[in-house]
Amino acid sequence: MDVSDLHPPDDYSHRFFIWHEWIQANGPLTSENVFEYFSTSMFYDKQSNNQVLRMQTMHTGISVTNEAEELKRFTGVEFAVVHAQPPSFFVIHKRERSSPEEVKPLASFFIINNRIYQSPDLYTVLSNRLLTSLYSIQSTLDSLRAHRPDYTPRTGFVWPIVDPSLAESSKKQEEIAANEVSGLSEASTKQNATTSGISKRQQNNTLLMNAMYATAAHSASLATRTLAPMTESMTTDPVAMSSANRMSATPAPVVSRVPTPKPINQEPQPKAAPGGGKKKRKRMHYGYGF
Repeated sequence: MDVSDLHPPDDYSHRFFIWHEWIQANGPLTSENVFEYFSTSMFYDKQSNNQVLRMQTMHTGISVTNEAEELKRFTGVEFAVVHAQPPSFFVIHKRERSSPEEVKPLASFFIINNRIYQSPDLYTVLSNRLLTSLYSIQSTLDSLRAHRPDYTPRTGFVWPIVDPSLAESSKKQEEIAANEVSGLSEASTKQNATTSGISKRQQNNTLLMNAMYATAAHSASLATRTLAPMTESMTTDPVAMSSANRMSATPAPVVSRVPTPKPINQEPQPKAAPGGGKKKRKRMHYGYGF
């Protein structure tokens, strides 16, 4: 809701006025200078009869000795100090004059400790009091509705009446039970924290062992894959086998596959004499008539 809806532009009931510099320059408020101080505030109407009277006597230099008697010659809106208790409390009325003896109050202002306030009207006071009363009644009924006992067909709604001493003892017992429950909850939370820490450590250890197992299995598979072609080459190539079996840092002697040349200055061997070799055995044929 907008503030302007609650307070019209010409309503200053929710504000106050104070001017410290004026007080320091002119001293504390009295019955003579209080209206001068009030005329500097936003509550003062510059179209009032007081302002007209001041404008008439401004250039003559003659001060008004009795302003209340002079205002009776005018009709319209005027201001008047109706109560003065210097230096802390003053009451000023804004009223409409229709005749020298007939006035109608329009608003009231009071000054407390150099602060000027606008007094609320009767409608504002009554509405505020009624709203406050209704809010208190509503809050009371809400609290009663929240704590209303259960209905029983035999007794109806029965409000329990508890002895104050018994109520205090029950409250103490409830506090002790609540403290015990809080202690147990704290111990359980600590135990849960320790168990969670242990489980986290075990989980970390299992993750590490799984990683180690995976690394070992991977290395073993790589070793088998590299040794398989090496064994095949070793069975087919003896030179590769010898070089593979030799694991020392010194290089193995190179084996050449070039056939050894025959000696050039070698004399030809004499051929054996005919018939000098093994004698052929004569085949004997056993038969009938041969």
